[in-house]
Amino acid sequence: MLFSLTGGILSGVGIKLTINWLEIDEYKIGVKNFLIESLCGIAWVWAFYKLPFNEALIFSLVFSILIGISFVDLYTFQIPIIFILVGGLIVLSGTFLNQTYFSSALWGIFVGSIIPMIIMGLTWLVTKRQGMGFGDIQLGLILGAWLGPMRMAITLFGAALLSLITWVIISIIHEFDKNRALPMAPFLVFAGIGVYIGSIYYPEFFHLLIIK
Repeated sequence: MLFSLTGGILSGVGIKLTINWLEIDEYKIGVKNFLIESLCGIAWVWAFYKLPFNEALIFSLVFSILIGISFVDLYTFQIPIIFILVGGLIVLSGTFLNQTYFSSALWGIFVGSIIPMIIMGLTWLVTKRQGMGFGDIQLGLILGAWLGPMRMAITLFGAALLSLITWVIISIIHEFDKNRALPMAPFLVFAGIGVYIGSIYYPEFFHLLIIK
């Protein structure tokens, strides 16, 4: 437990230092804000308690990257390319550790990135508005390769539902604004991690859905 807790805290520190170094749109996380370290610490402890070592390592590293992405996108509507590249390398290493089937990763990329890109293009042709950003498409690539096609499909649905509920609540609290935009990455990250953990606790259900 000490190893996993230490690893989680250190990964959180690394993510926070990277965010502050990038300083996207002057966004920085305060020195006394330990939310990222706390979330990463909890995730790492859970992973190494519940999962085999290799799977726990991949999950923990991916979780840390995803948390960094969600924080930056929440406040800046941007996704750092360095997190995308590192996340991609981590997921790719999972295929070599036999944690992800290569075919599943490819189909996951198709569901998580290619399909949303097609939808985004069609939406722009009809409405002249861009529903998702290219950073979200890149995030979908990582999530899709990590989760596989069916879990990624559930993630997309869950993220869309969560963002809609959030948008409605904000519109009720504040005034209605049809042009109000919400960052998509936090919803994708929350839904993706939730679906992954759900597949651990309810494998029978997800076994019927996952294509390997």
